[in-house]
Formats: sequence, structure tokens, C-alpha cells
Amino acid sequence: MSHEHHISTVDLLQSRLDARRKRFLKWLSENPDVWIEFVNLSLMAIRSGRKQYSAWLIAARIRCDREIMSSDGDYKISNERIGWLARYFHHKHPEHKGFYKTRPLKEEKQIEELKARPYNVVQLHR
Repeated sequence: MSHEHHISTVDLLQSRLDARRKRFLKWLSENPDVWIEFVNLSLMAIRSGRKQYSAWLIAARIRCDREIMSSDGDYKISNERIGWLARYFHHKHPEHKGFYKTRPLKEEKQIEELKARPYNVVQLHR
């Protein structure tokens, strides 16, 4: 009987999550000005006395400013990246952790579900 290598569902989900994180970090390295603006606007909101704020509103402001300044009118911050920007802000500025409410990512939820189930079965496509 041959020995086969089996990848667990948790490993598969973690791999997907890691790939998404890498795509975000690559995008961020190609758009450092977006990160600088996101941080500046976040810190401005914090200095104004806010305890929590919306990463969506910060992204909307950046989108609006970029749209006005862009000659081609085609500037994008995808909705998925907004959550990653908020998480990255918490990572880089741990003193402000929780300033943005973040929901668990799809893979994070599925991993938690798997760990809570006795048979480690979870629906991957919803």
C-alpha cells in the first residue's frame, strides 16, 4: 500500500488565506501612496477623538480624491482590499487595534468552524 500525502481542509483554507494576503501585500507595494493616505486619514480621525471609524469611509475618501485627480477616471480600491487595509493598519499600529471593526475573513470563519466540529467537515462553497 502506497503512502499518500493528504492536505487537510484547514491547510487548504490557510493556504488560500495566505495567497489572498500575499496578493494584498503585492498590491500595497505597488500602491504605497494609498497606504500613506489611508494611515494619514486614519490618524486624523483618531486625533479628532474618534474611538472607532469606518475603513470604508476612508477608502471612499481616497477613491474620491483619486477620481478627481485622475485623468483617466479609472482608479480602483477593491472592496476586498478595504478589509485588508484595516487589518494592516491594526498590524502596523497596534496601539490603535480595534479602531476599525473587522469581520473574520471567509477562510478564517471556515477554519474556526472546522476546529469546532468533531468530524472536521465544513462546506467550502456557499
